[in-house]
Amino acid sequence: MARVVATRLYAQVKEEAENKDVSQPVAVHKAAITAQVAKIFGSLYEETAPQFSESWIVDLLVQLGDLGHIGHGYYIPRESRIVRLTNGWGRIAGGLPIELSEHSDKGIGSVLDCTVGRLVQLLRDFEEFDQDTENSVIYDWLTSTDKNKYAQLSSRLPVRKVSSPPKEATVFYNAGFRRGRKRSERWHNKIPAEPFVVARTVMRPYHYYLMETNNGKCCEGCFELEKEEARPWILLAEKMAGTMNELQIKQGNQGGTFYLPDMLPEAWTSGILACASSVTEEKEKGGWMVEVEPEALELVMILLRSANIHLNSI
Repeated sequence: MARVVATRLYAQVKEEAENKDVSQPVAVHKAAITAQVAKIFGSLYEETAPQFSESWIVDLLVQLGDLGHIGHGYYIPRESRIVRLTNGWGRIAGGLPIELSEHSDKGIGSVLDCTVGRLVQLLRDFEEFDQDTENSVIYDWLTSTDKNKYAQLSSRLPVRKVSSPPKEATVFYNAGFRRGRKRSERWHNKIPAEPFVVARTVMRPYHYYLMETNNGKCCEGCFELEKEEARPWILLAEKMAGTMNELQIKQGNQGGTFYLPDMLPEAWTSGILACASSVTEEKEKGGWMVEVEPEALELVMILLRSANIHLNSI
């Protein structure tokens, strides 16, 4: 609904600008989108219905790549395209139906209407029509070796190293710690004997570092990282160690519901939320409650496994 509202408002503003021969960029303000969405949902639902944030819905569409934020609270619909998630699955991203884009609608199955991100299955002949397909970060991760993953991540490191933080004020991520089922249980005071280690400060706000090690000892200097930059390194460390994390899912005839903590790189979070039939932001816990229909559950499990996460039924 919000995607359609934003696109229609954009079309109206564009038409008005063309009639007035305005040369300024055409965009729609977030307040206009949220006001219209609130008006529509207000007429659809009773007062006792659960409350939600129209503003967060717009933010989610930006995260999914359907809308683009051009600054100062203004948004535009992004071009419609197929974003490939795995060999057999993709999603239609952008503000318009794929039929109105330059991308061919051949080689793909019907859109799963029950999904936030408009998932589609990629058919056997998809390769013949995928010249304009956008490969997601997840797809590139799934189809590359650990060696290539390491090389890609290394190419994005800062040019210069910084001094290592004081050891007594630092914890180190031990991806090979077998007794830990959650990432929070693998931050240790001792440096693990791994080729590289992600470290962070003990005190908040956390500062993250990538350290090269030798026999459990840090080499001189390290790279300072943002939290988002550190997360793929943690994924790679876990994959190389063969470590899996566990989340619980409540399954039924209508699919499943699980809580997704804010622990993954943005590409994985976006991909998983795109599979959902319903997403609720859990601000206090720092994550999302995700409902998934049976048709999309297979893809969710593939995406979670690629992030070293196993779903346990409860």
